[in-house]
Amino acid sequence: MRKYNPYRNIFYYYRGPGYKKKSQFDTQIEDNTTKALVNVLENCRPGLLKRFLAIAGIDIRIQKAAEYDLQVEGLLSRPDAEIQIGDERVFIESKIGSALEEKQIERHLAAIPKGFLVCITPRDEDRGVIKRFNKKKLKFITWREVYVDFDEYRKRSQYEVSNFVISEFLEYLEAISMAPFKGWEKGDFEAFLNIDYDPKRELRIRVKEKFKQYLFELKELIGEVGSYVELVPNVGFIKKDSTSVWGVLCKPPVENKVQKPHFNFWVNSDEFGLGIQIEGKHPAGMMRGYIKSNSERFVAILKKLEGFNLIIQKRVNPTGRPRAFHGIEILKLRLGGDISNEDVRYVISKIDQYKLFQINCGVSYKRNEDVLGKESFLRKSAGLMKKLSEYYSFSWGRPT
Repeated sequence: MRKYNPYRNIFYYYRGPGYKKKSQFDTQIEDNTTKALVNVLENCRPGLLKRFLAIAGIDIRIQKAAEYDLQVEGLLSRPDAEIQIGDERVFIESKIGSALEEKQIERHLAAIPKGFLVCITPRDEDRGVIKRFNKKKLKFITWREVYVDFDEYRKRSQYEVSNFVISEFLEYLEAISMAPFKGWEKGDFEAFLNIDYDPKRELRIRVKEKFKQYLFELKELIGEVGSYVELVPNVGFIKKDSTSVWGVLCKPPVENKVQKPHFNFWVNSDEFGLGIQIEGKHPAGMMRGYIKSNSERFVAILKKLEGFNLIIQKRVNPTGRPRAFHGIEILKLRLGGDISNEDVRYVISKIDQYKLFQINCGVSYKRNEDVLGKESFLRKSAGLMKKLSEYYSFSWGRPT
């Protein structure tokens, strides 16, 4: 079986052994991504450059071949790239992990008496930084916008070489999580198989970055649900022996997520899952009290959650180390219209047996289920969260 390997992509970078600090790695990947963008524009039909300039809001007639340069020398500042089109000059400043700095933009603008400066970042909120300058020659686009527009161009293009180069670039943007979330792929799950072959954790870190994008876009979709407005995304650290990655949408501060109900998400070699997790001693104890005192309402809520599971686990810490708790399943209940008062009484009897326990109400999908690989899975995820809104309110002791 041929496993996913990002190095097969013509643009994917090699993370050298000397790049151990995050700032160094950010610089490397930013330089490589700018170079990849320039290589694509330089080796494709002129229509792609026109498309790029259009999404940046730049109207320049292209009458002869453009000239490209990287790490432009000879200026008071050093933009990442330059495109010269006749007498017109377009400079590019790109960001991936590092922040967009106003002072750096000021230096670039001072060094560019004529021409345009295009800033490209992954963050929509950076538009505010650009707007504060109120300069016509200063433009802003996101990598997601570049991805979407280049993908549209590729779909309509009939030029084989251009389409190959663009496809490789789009795949590269996906690999570094600069693309819109388009579903979970086979390679995402395979990253957690045979982890001995991934000593630098690069395959798993790629999935982690994709996870961040998934949660960011999901947060945007469910923002109109009143009880979810304040939720903040966070993704767990990938250790050398990690066989899964988890993420949360949680009321801030995220650092004490264990002490409050929160949305939990996970990907491992076999499945994707999402649900509401209640695990700390205090929130679990409060939930037990809510269930006992409002069992009829709890039954009514569970009846509406067709296809979801309620999983009860005893919480153990065999090592005694802080934050080393994990759960051992003691009950799994399939939810829906068949749930009865007797089922909830049984749930109460089980959680009463343990001083420490945790509850998850959610749903999971096996890696081979078609729904995971579709772009619509993001909307489906938002729909699942909305179905859980009444359960979420109940877990906080709120009225419906």
